[in-house]
Formats: sequence, structure tokens, C-alpha cells
Amino acid sequence: MRRAALGCIMLLVALGASAIEVSRGDIRLRLHESSARFSVDLRVGGEWKALLYPEDPRTSALDVREDNRVHRMGDSGRFRQFVLQTEEEVGFIWTSGSLRVEQLFRFTRAPASDRADALQMTITVTNTGEQPLETAVRLLLDTYLGERSNVHFVTPSASGFTREARLDPGPAVPYVASVPDAESDYGLQVMLYGEGVTRAEAAVLANWRRLFNSSWQYDANDGRNYNRLPYSINDSAMLVLYGGQRIPPGAQYSVVTYLGNLSVRGYLPPGAAAVVQEDDRLLDRLARVILRINALLDDPDVDPAEVDRLQAELDELSSLVRGR
Repeated sequence: MRRAALGCIMLLVALGASAIEVSRGDIRLRLHESSARFSVDLRVGGEWKALLYPEDPRTSALDVREDNRVHRMGDSGRFRQFVLQTEEEVGFIWTSGSLRVEQLFRFTRAPASDRADALQMTITVTNTGEQPLETAVRLLLDTYLGERSNVHFVTPSASGFTREARLDPGPAVPYVASVPDAESDYGLQVMLYGEGVTRAEAAVLANWRRLFNSSWQYDANDGRNYNRLPYSINDSAMLVLYGGQRIPPGAQYSVVTYLGNLSVRGYLPPGAAAVVQEDDRLLDRLARVILRINALLDDPDVDPAEVDRLQAELDELSSLVRGR
């Protein structure tokens, strides 16, 4: 049972809302104007697959802190809302007497993909008031792909999370992904660290309702699973927090991240030429094999057949490299 506590009125409003839809290659972005939320779909085998919980876009959210106040964008009556759409980017702009908040998206791709399969998201907060202020942002993403398999999330060093966790972004944890299962070749990947990415302060994996209701920080407890009885069962989500900053009048605070299909080597900047070298494909395959090997190292019940499969793929990659 999922998200019953949001209420029928909110759900009906969200489902009936019109959306601006833009797609490039294998990624589709929808902006839901009435709720000021976005959703993302990926083309898999000719079929569009939702990467975030598809029934109600309101379950994901962008929160902006202004000194001691927290604004949930789209829900705060202090802001006027606009939609920006150009050839290069699309997104929301909100303005109040003291802030201008932009959430803009540009299409991009993984190094081993010759089609768009990811989005660069830039969040910019501008102090339009007359006094300095402390600001920060956090992003709540209502993931759902891993809930049926109980894998929930994967990182480069872990094959699945069944309990709450607080991740420390860095070289060892450059991203976190929500996948249908541990063997899946598609999913939603969110960058937390890397070239061109704002290093997140933390990423918290927990029950959606707990994260949705949290004031700002959330203390993960590895003794809790992704249930919050009686309504929110096996219901996981991801909260990405970014460190705050004091900005004077007229100054800006910006956060840049990427989200898209699985790509162990991250994503290219928007506008990169869609020419994929064979080396890129080989490196991507090798990185995926290494990722799976790392996951098996933490698995107490390793399937010998999986070890044989990985060895065979390593032998094939070695042969391909020698033959170049």
C-alpha cells in the first residue's frame, strides 16, 4: 500500500493536471505545472518506463531553505511560478519578494550512449532581497523501481539496501541508483559527486513518508526498514541534501546534478557530440563487470554460475582489447 495518506483530493488534482512534455532520444521530461513537479521516463525496448513514482508527481519535491524558513516549491503561496522553455533548456522559475528560484533541465547522455538518456538539472537560488540570507536546497525523489524486488538502491560498492542509510558522497559513492533488480541494465541514477557535479552533503535512503514529513535533516537508522505502518509499506525514497551558504543581496547559490539511465561513468556535459567511440563501449562494459564483482564480494551466498558468467565476460573483453 503506497502513499494513501496524501489524500484523494491531492491525488486527483495531480492526475488531472496538464504537463509540458519534452523528449530527446531515450529520455522524456514532463513538467506538471499545477503541482510544480517534474517526472522522468526512459525508453526501454521501445516502451516508456517511469523512473519516479508515476501515480502522483507531488510525492517528489524540491525544498529551499531561506534562513529558518523552508519552502516546498509549488506548495508555498509566497511564490509566483513561471515555466521556461527554450531549445536548450526547460524548467520552472519561482519568484518572491526575496528569492528567485530556478530548476532548469538540459538533455545529455552517458559516454557509451549515442542517444540522450539523461538530464542535467541546475537549481539556482538568487537573493533578490535587501539583506544577506542563509540558503540551501534539498531534493526528495520518490523512487519505486526496486520495491518489487526489494533491492531498492545500489551504489558502486553495494548491491542493495533494505534498511535506512545515510550515504557520504565522494569518490567511493559518486552516485546512487534505483533499479528493478540487481541484474537490471536500466534504472534511475542520481549523481552525488564527480566532474561538473555539485558534491552533495549527504544522500539519505529511507521510507518515503518519513522523508516527505522531515523538516530538513533526517537521522537515518539502520534498524528501520522502508515501512511506516499502517499505510506506507515497502515504500522507499531518496533525499539528497546540499550544504548551505550565506549569500548577500544579488548573489546566487547553485547546485548542479545529473539524473538518467544507469551509467557507471557518469554523464557528459550537455551539447557533447553524439559520437561514441568503441573504447567508450568497452570501458562501460568493464565498469559494469567491476561493479557486479564488487557487489558479489559482499554477498554471502554467491552463485557459482554468476562467477562463471562474469569470468566469461572478462575473457571476452580481454580478447576484444587484444584484437584492437
